[in-house]
Amino acid sequence: MGKQPPRVDRSTILSTIVEQMTIVDPSKQLSIVAVIDLRQFQQINQLYGHLVGDTILAELYQRLIGLTKQPSFCGRIDGDKFALLISPLLDIQLLPLLAKKINALIAEPFQREKLNIQIRGSIGFTASNSKSLSAERLLLEAESAAKKAKQSGEDYHISQASSYDQAPTLVALEQDIDEALESNAFHLFYQPKLCLATQVPMAAEGLIRWDQAHDQNINSEQLIAIIERSGRMSDLFRWTINTALRESASWPKAQGPITVAINISASCLKQPDLFPLIESSLNLWGGDPSVLCIEVTESAIQQDLAQGFQVLSKIKDLGVKISIDDFGTGYSSLEYFKYIPASELKIDKSFVLNMLDSPVDMEIVKLIIEWGRRFNLLTVAEGVENQQVLNILCELGCSFAQGYHISKALPQTTFMQWLTDYRREDYFENSLSH
Repeated sequence: MGKQPPRVDRSTILSTIVEQMTIVDPSKQLSIVAVIDLRQFQQINQLYGHLVGDTILAELYQRLIGLTKQPSFCGRIDGDKFALLISPLLDIQLLPLLAKKINALIAEPFQREKLNIQIRGSIGFTASNSKSLSAERLLLEAESAAKKAKQSGEDYHISQASSYDQAPTLVALEQDIDEALESNAFHLFYQPKLCLATQVPMAAEGLIRWDQAHDQNINSEQLIAIIERSGRMSDLFRWTINTALRESASWPKAQGPITVAINISASCLKQPDLFPLIESSLNLWGGDPSVLCIEVTESAIQQDLAQGFQVLSKIKDLGVKISIDDFGTGYSSLEYFKYIPASELKIDKSFVLNMLDSPVDMEIVKLIIEWGRRFNLLTVAEGVENQQVLNILCELGCSFAQGYHISKALPQTTFMQWLTDYRREDYFENSLSH
């Protein structure tokens, strides 16, 4: 019981889904894939140590295995995430009952010596009655649904993948992606970040958009997963960084230089050509390296801490900013935190969205902002969707705010116009906060 349940590679999960789908009668039965994402599990490791956290994961694994009389599959896919295949199921209306049962298993206290430790989870379900739908698509939908549940604070979210039965196969999508990269069919949309000290936009995050993906009901997260699977992530990152540097050079600078942030995945972080690619792109466009920010998630760094620290340190030495995205959702600890070559911490939106209703989430936001202050790091709150949250973040001393209350992600020309039209009085009632 003291060891973590072993991680299961993606290919094993997908082959199991394929195998189970062959025995499902689509006229009567459903294939169900569930992804369980534990909430704020990093706090367990911080408070009680990683050994206790590992034993809890192992016990939860045993609970999930015993969920049904004949579980098709159960495995830990990443850190504190589990995948569950329940096949067959007769009626989608049973999923809320299944979610209740799973959450009851998760919520049951874990007894460690004199402690009763409780955790919560967010569940994403995919339900399909089609044998034509790919296993990859089922898993992607479940992962996306789990993320939606976590961000909204819901116990579960259901994605009916049957609506995608007529979607192109994964192979066709990968071919389309190849053509899109060759024909420059991707676009960058930019979501502004307000500096709360100066009350002006001083940064923006570049987000990839592909019109064809929208037409096929593929969201950004699913698109990135498909591109990673196709082995074209390095090509996409090359396109992204060059596009971001080229387009940001034309942004209005009346209120000072604006940093452009782009995301890198775990697979990109492992690529040996990542550093030379960034260096050559900076040389090509001749801009100040400090106007470029690389956003990388905690979980991506944790896949290979030594390599992640080494690569990010070299990038930071160029003068590029390093942002730790989704901070607080991974295994944040002082044990490795002091080694991260970070410039800023990005507070995950799941905490920001719920901070008005959840004292725990409010305290987490305060803690991260305080961490940033103590370690001389900027802090960025994403998911800011109302004025009240923005006001509180100003009072707490957060560095930047990002979210729909400020602006959604905008295409290049619209974003430039937004910068030109920006008025601080639209967002701030008083004079400068700090």
